Parts: sequence; structure tokens; C-alpha cells
Amino acid sequence: MKRRRFQKFVLRWIAHFLSLVSAKPTLFRIEISRRRTDSRFPQQVLFIYFSFHMASTACFMIVSRNDIPIYEAEVGTATKKEEAAHQHQFILHAALDIVQDLAWTTSAMYLKAIDRFNDLVVSAYVTAGHTRLMLLHDSRNDDGIKSFFQEVHELYIKILLNPLYLPGSRITSSHFDTKVRALARKYL
Repeated sequence: MKRRRFQKFVLRWIAHFLSLVSAKPTLFRIEISRRRTDSRFPQQVLFIYFSFHMASTACFMIVSRNDIPIYEAEVGTATKKEEAAHQHQFILHAALDIVQDLAWTTSAMYLKAIDRFNDLVVSAYVTAGHTRLMLLHDSRNDDGIKSFFQEVHELYIKILLNPLYLPGSRITSSHFDTKVRALARKYL
């Protein structure tokens, strides 16, 4: 009886804690395990592990050297709204001038965070042919974003090597789209 009451208390406390953590939708897993920690302490100890996965917003776009978007994808786990998609495109297009200026001042391909809008950050990656890979996101994982850009760049090179693809035209390959979305789930 006491154990059940304690478990209910713990679950209520966890729900209260999660409501205080964020107003955003949160996916979480709770693992409760009992084990003996030491022979000197015969009582069982209750361990509670939390795994948080915040809903993330991410919009990815590849822009050709002529400022024409050749690929667009909403790759975040947050719920998608049409007006938010248009706003994301607007923010990314507004950041193109900043990318253009930074691309000529540095030799690095990965430009990190180049612009901010509320809690969203624009990161960019410029290829040797001046194609811009741009990501609008709300995460702070710089290593994951850099890896995402590098692997998408490799996929883009494979698309360019296809003799049936006309450089600068829209990328319509479902295989490319599937791979980009898988990379986004892996790194973002």
C-alpha cells in the first residue's frame, strides 16, 4: 500500500516538474528501477531517470548560386503549420544577404549561427560552388549541425554527379529527401 502511494506521489511530482520545465510539447520517458546499491545499506533505493526530447523546429533549404531555392524541407519534430512554414522560408531568405557577405570574408565552409529570430537560429554552410545550405533551428548542438551539413553536402555532390540532373534545377529525388530527413533525425 505504501509503495503504491509513493509511486503515485512520484508520478504526480514528475508531471508537475514537467509542466514547469517548458510550455513546449515535450516527449519523455520515465524509467523507475529498484536495486540494492551497497551491502552496507540493505534497503532498496528508488532511481528515477528522465530522458527528455524537446520538440524541435527545423527548416532546411539549399539555395543555388543564383539565389534560387533548389530544395526545401521542414525537418523538425514540432507540429507543422502552414503559416510557420512560410515564416521559416522568409527568415531563411532574409539571411541570404548575411551569408553572401560572410562567404567572401572567410574560407570556412561552415558559417555556424549567422542570424537569429526570436528563439530560432539560422546556420549556414557554403559549398565551393557557392551553393548555400541553410538551416533554421532552435537547438544548440553545433557539432550535430556541422555533421548534418557535411553529410548533406556529400549527398548533394552525389546528386550533382548524376548525369540526368541539371545543376541549379530543383532536386526532386525522393531518395535524397528520405536521406536528408534521416540525417536530420540523427543529428538535430
